[in-house]
Amino acid sequence: MAVLLHPTKIKRFLFGYWLAIPLLFGVYSLILAAVQNVSVGTIFKSISSLTLTSIVVLLLFFQLFGLYILGDSSDCRHSLLGTYLKFSLIQQLCSFNIPGFLLCLLFYRSLLNAKEDTSLSKQGQWTIYGLMGFVGLLSILIVWIRLSL
Repeated sequence: MAVLLHPTKIKRFLFGYWLAIPLLFGVYSLILAAVQNVSVGTIFKSISSLTLTSIVVLLLFFQLFGLYILGDSSDCRHSLLGTYLKFSLIQQLCSFNIPGFLLCLLFYRSLLNAKEDTSLSKQGQWTIYGLMGFVGLLSILIVWIRLSL
């Protein structure tokens, strides 16, 4: 069981999950459009909840990019990776992505409980903080719109 909870394995699984979900959603959208014999644009225009869901799903690509930038910068909870995972926990929970939330939680819990300086450049750190702000702002906006529907 301890081998399955290794940070590298959980990170790869989270990476794969964040990559697979948008691809599967795209296939679902194409199949839905083909079954209804309309264009994908028409599907998104007629079903507003599907449009909002597609934005949430596409945000996973941005989160995947952030995880890619962080790479193997650290394996400690009190680093930029730990901060990014805490942010992702909240974002996944707000967007009702329970499997993503659980994977982020497992990944965060598998990190060492130590303080470590990051080996990431200042530009990389600013990229991660900007990415977190962008994803957070869009997530708040989407939740606000979803609750007002």
